[in-house]
Amino acid sequence: MPQDTCISLFLLAELFAALQANASDLFKRWLYGGIQDLGEAAVTELLLDWIDPFITRVERDRIVTWHLGVSL
Repeated sequence: MPQDTCISLFLLAELFAALQANASDLFKRWLYGGIQDLGEAAVTELLLDWIDPFITRVERDRIVTWHLGVSL
C-alpha cells in the first residue's frame, strides 16, 4: 500500500475519533498535520468523500453547530 494511502487512512481514523470524542483541539491538530503531510486538496477530499458516510445526521448537525460555536 502506498505511503500516502496509509497516511490518509490513519488520518481519517484519527479525525473520526476526534469528532466522536468532541475534541475540537485534537481535530484541528490532526487536520493541520494532514494538510502539511498530504496537501489541502487531499484532506478536503478525505473530509468530503470519506468521513461523511460514517457519521449520522445527528453527529453532522452537532459538528456544524460545534464549528459555528453554538452550544446545544
